[in-house]
Amino acid sequence: MIRVIVLVAAIYLGVIAQEFLPEASFLGGARLLVVPAIFCLGALSLPFPAVLGLALYTGLVSDLAALHVAGEQVEIGLGWSMVFYIFVGSVLQIMRMMSPRGRWEIHCLMSGAVTLLLVMLQYLMVCLRREEFFLNGTVLLQIFGPALMALFVAPLLYVFYQLLPEGSWAEPRRQRRTIP
Repeated sequence: MIRVIVLVAAIYLGVIAQEFLPEASFLGGARLLVVPAIFCLGALSLPFPAVLGLALYTGLVSDLAALHVAGEQVEIGLGWSMVFYIFVGSVLQIMRMMSPRGRWEIHCLMSGAVTLLLVMLQYLMVCLRREEFFLNGTVLLQIFGPALMALFVAPLLYVFYQLLPEGSWAEPRRQRRTIP
């Protein structure tokens, strides 16, 4: 239960922290997105019902933070990332079943992939609403930059998460049987 509370608080604080983190000028002004990496950590360590709750919470908080209105038109609407995080959480649960020991490599790679997919979908939504598609090197850096940064931040989050005490939802550790 402690880990769930920490994940919920970390997602909330991550959304706030993302607004104050400086841009990476060497990546075309890309910003670090830490919330997808925190969600991936939770999706790979919690049971499925808890992941669904975490997905709804993460999607709502992320949508409220990224609500983008230009003039009278909403470009990035409310509710779409809830569906996105439910889908991603379901895929991560399948990966969790395939690798029950909780490998840090899976978390790291999936954090980068989820961040990349999230930013690409946001960019496509804005392009479709504006009915124009513009792509150059700077835009590509702002799409791929957060994913690259997530690859480097994810192992740090994983190590911190492993230091937390296990709660009631954590899987029990399997003990080896010793032969007397």
